[in-house]
Amino acid sequence: MRILDPAAADTGGAPSGDAQLRTESETARLQARIDQLAAHVQQLEQERASLLWMAGHDDLTGLANRRRFHMLAPELLRGDDRSSAVVILDLNGFKPINDTYGHDAGDEVLCVVARRIAGCLGDHLVARFGGDEFAALPRAPRADVPQTWWHELAGSLSAAIAPPMNVRGHTLSVTASIGVVPAGRSSDLPDLLRRADQAMFSAKRHAKTTDKAGITWVVATETGDHTETYEPATAPVPPPGLTAAGSAVVYRAGDPVWVHRSGARRAGVIEGACEWAALVRYRGQSGPGTMVDTIPTSSLTIRAEADPYLDRKSSARR
Repeated sequence: MRILDPAAADTGGAPSGDAQLRTESETARLQARIDQLAAHVQQLEQERASLLWMAGHDDLTGLANRRRFHMLAPELLRGDDRSSAVVILDLNGFKPINDTYGHDAGDEVLCVVARRIAGCLGDHLVARFGGDEFAALPRAPRADVPQTWWHELAGSLSAAIAPPMNVRGHTLSVTASIGVVPAGRSSDLPDLLRRADQAMFSAKRHAKTTDKAGITWVVATETGDHTETYEPATAPVPPPGLTAAGSAVVYRAGDPVWVHRSGARRAGVIEGACEWAALVRYRGQSGPGTMVDTIPTSSLTIRAEADPYLDRKSSARR
């Protein structure tokens, strides 16, 4: 049996005008409440995403923090056949900047260094552990690369951090003491980090005794106790794209350069350049082939070493 609204009894069961208005008002009220709840749910989701991001990232630099590094690194170490290395680096000359120019300037230096590390290492896992200590877990580009593939990567990382930077009207610079541990078949992250930390402190001691901070890194071998110090055969040009005085290098067509990209250094030749970017012909990842691309001058370094393939073609064009 159907029970009718008394107000609709005289209209053959159809709701009266007043009843229809009440229904429409109630519908609008319910819709407004639904919209309000949906907006609240969206706000909660955004807050949740923000909290999750903050829980895993350094709020100053935006890099992963120690917690996220410890969460992601074990899976990367257990990945495919490509080898990995654990890198710990600590800045040299950072404390005097904090003491002289204040913590705001120090924070800006840390942000610049973080961007340089991330730009050098590309998609590899990079984290700030706290203060001026950073960590990374780079992986070899292929499974068949030489066991010492990380030598060039560590050199590129050291070169990326070293150029002077303009902070609040001051030209400041820091270098890095870098400890590297080839992971090999080990997936014991705490042990790898401990050994990399010891290697970094060995590099820092070496830098203090030789006054060559920023061009030296130390590698802990598979024994876990022995460290070896590596230095470039020649003194590096202040990279990338800056002179020792902090001014931009003016590149010209035919200039031999290193292209620092994705944690690797590749020989190249300038095809044409402006103040902030250059058209560069440079070697690919493997083989004698070359590619041409527009590269920011901040990712270039003057190349002293000769490249027979690139430099011969460059000389023939002049």
